[in-house]
Amino acid sequence: MTSTSKKRIMLDIKLLKEMDVNLEVLSLNNIQCNIKGPKDTPYENGKWKLNITFPEKYPYKSPSIGFLDAIYHPNIDLKSGTICLNVLNEEWQPIYTLKHILETFIPQLLTYPNPDDPLNIEAAEMYKSDYEKFKKCVTDFIKKQNDFHKK
Repeated sequence: MTSTSKKRIMLDIKLLKEMDVNLEVLSLNNIQCNIKGPKDTPYENGKWKLNITFPEKYPYKSPSIGFLDAIYHPNIDLKSGTICLNVLNEEWQPIYTLKHILETFIPQLLTYPNPDDPLNIEAAEMYKSDYEKFKKCVTDFIKKQNDFHKK
């Protein structure tokens, strides 16, 4: 890993420590943190752990971000936690930081799913055909997750 990458990762970690996130630095190229669902969305009462892995060419190449906890969402694979989000792939810019990802990009994804580009086809179809049922499904997933973490 280049010194530029290392410096940038250290800056990103410093910025995250200033935020209200539970941050765990596993190594210089791998961290985990918790995020909360955005207010006024079906995800509002949820809390999820994210895994973030930095590539060799970070920040010129985007970090790999995935949900470690199950989340029912059209653009997130239910089993792997993989996220389908253009800004983390084709549209990535080196000016973006982890703070942008956690404060803006992930909350926007949870607030405004794109059911026309799904990783979870069932969730996307339900989102389009029966939004109330979709919201209940999200709420049920969050309740199961919260019950699991209480044990």
